[in-house]
Amino acid sequence: MRYTTLQTDPDEDVIVDLLLAFSGSRGDVQPGLVLGTALTRRGHRVRIAVPPNLVEFARRSGLPVHPCGVDTSTLLSSDVAVSQVKSSNPRTRLAAVAAIASAGAMTALRELMDLSHGADAIVGGSVGQERMLTVAEARGIPYLPVHLCPMRPNRSVTLLSGMGVATPRPLYRPSWSVIERVLWWNSRAAENALREHLGLSAARSPTGHRIDAQRVADRPVPTIGAYDPALFPGLDTEWGRRRPLTGFLTPDATLRARLGDAGDDTALEDWLSDGDAPLYVGFGSMTLPDPDAMATAVLRTAAALGVRLLVAAGWSGFLSDVSDDDTVIVRPTVDHARVLPRCLAAIHHGGAGSTAATVRAGLPTFAYWMGADQPIWAQALRSAGIGSGAPAASADPTRLTAQIRTLVDAATRDRAASVARSMVDEAQAAARAVAVIEATMTGAQGN
Repeated sequence: MRYTTLQTDPDEDVIVDLLLAFSGSRGDVQPGLVLGTALTRRGHRVRIAVPPNLVEFARRSGLPVHPCGVDTSTLLSSDVAVSQVKSSNPRTRLAAVAAIASAGAMTALRELMDLSHGADAIVGGSVGQERMLTVAEARGIPYLPVHLCPMRPNRSVTLLSGMGVATPRPLYRPSWSVIERVLWWNSRAAENALREHLGLSAARSPTGHRIDAQRVADRPVPTIGAYDPALFPGLDTEWGRRRPLTGFLTPDATLRARLGDAGDDTALEDWLSDGDAPLYVGFGSMTLPDPDAMATAVLRTAAALGVRLLVAAGWSGFLSDVSDDDTVIVRPTVDHARVLPRCLAAIHHGGAGSTAATVRAGLPTFAYWMGADQPIWAQALRSAGIGSGAPAASADPTRLTAQIRTLVDAATRDRAASVARSMVDEAQAAARAVAVIEATMTGAQGN
């Protein structure tokens, strides 16, 4: 797929009209709001497509926001997402992955077609990228992916770690190609039905291969890696300009205030100031497979180590029935940038946004992962020597106590602080991502 650029005169500013489409949980959508805000400040025209349940949240950014696709809160709490996708039966797991990926696909396709009218390009996250690529092809415009974790063949991490498969490092890169092919064969019929609906010929290769085949002015369309190279040493060199790593797209103070994260919470401020640094616990948008077992593991670990707990209850309301006292305080959400630097360590699900926040705050982190990219982040934390992880279904007080005791030792905390200092700052990360988009749309992106 080859597309022409808007113009090629480097002395003229080019204003582009972009549809930014980000589906999934809040952690998937928020980077799109950061990017949309940065693009708007540069004078570009943007509109944002997000799941219906996140429209109100996203509109606080001040950007033009439109609903698209399914309610992800409902989807992520469904039996398919909570149980079937974690089945020990490979066929059940593959069927669940396909069901989640295709949920509301035809509706989302139609909505993306409507929203992309007049756009010069679609910029979107990895969730639902098959539909974004299909719509972009139908519109005759490029699709610029924004990935929140490594998703193409590489030598740094492997998805097999989340499947319990011990994989030697030399097999990391080929393992991605195998998984990519398996997922494609599992989803190709549904994807080609969508393509047929838009009058496109059947695709014969995985989505990633077709993304790589895109060209603007005979140059490859890059994939933006919106995560920090500090957690994947050597990956930026391995991938080069084709997949630049910009750093995490994190809201600045102004955007956090708009989104409602920077509001005053006097009781929480007083609680933090009146005692030792607490252990942070939060599972974001995820529904735990056994919340009672996790609650027992967390509460007993805190008691055994003599530490306080700060809990962000999230979409599932984890531990929201616990009353605040000197040792525990529970909030629906917290302002990560303001609160996490005052914590001792963190336990969360290993989502990209939560990992970015705790690593940036210099916190050793334990990831109780449930699926998707979460095992990758647990592996990255372990490789960096600043954390570890395990399946959420394996939550156990004795093992968790041992893990947290290791994480809060001086050596691990020093390493975590060092990694935090090496990370790309939020302003630079957003500027890098915008520069990649602008260079692509003006034809200035190098090979």
